[in-house]
Amino acid sequence: MTVRYVLLACLLPMTVGGLVYLLFRDTGLLMFRWADALQLTPVLVDARAAVAPLSADVPDVLRFSLPDGAWVFSYTAFFARLWRDGPLWMRVFWIGLGPAMAIGGELGQLIPGFVPGTFDPLDLVFYVVAAVGALWVAYPAALRAAVSPEETPATAR
Repeated sequence: MTVRYVLLACLLPMTVGGLVYLLFRDTGLLMFRWADALQLTPVLVDARAAVAPLSADVPDVLRFSLPDGAWVFSYTAFFARLWRDGPLWMRVFWIGLGPAMAIGGELGQLIPGFVPGTFDPLDLVFYVVAAVGALWVAYPAALRAAVSPEETPATAR
């Protein structure tokens, strides 16, 4: 796994999702307690004030679904590369764990009091698209071959 891959496929989506949380979400979220513990609250107050004029224009899908989709993308991209040469059962377990937790948590919101939050079917769409997109990034040749088997080197003549 290259540094470039980790930066672009793993850390960048996580950072974008985190910034959306910090700049546009409710300050009662756990992430704000972490920021407070790191003494970043004054910086966040200034940053949120700077983007406040934009806040009303940020679509809900970007405010609420994108950050969690970015987390699923980052997780899946990281573990897909980390375990790409591992035994199949290990790859399936570790790569599938993040998306499964996200989907399970979202479905758990359907049960009152079980998982805090509000169920949103669009979040499920973001999780699936993010996981598939991350696999496409982590295994581009294998996924292209699965989609277009007639174009693989083994079948080219």
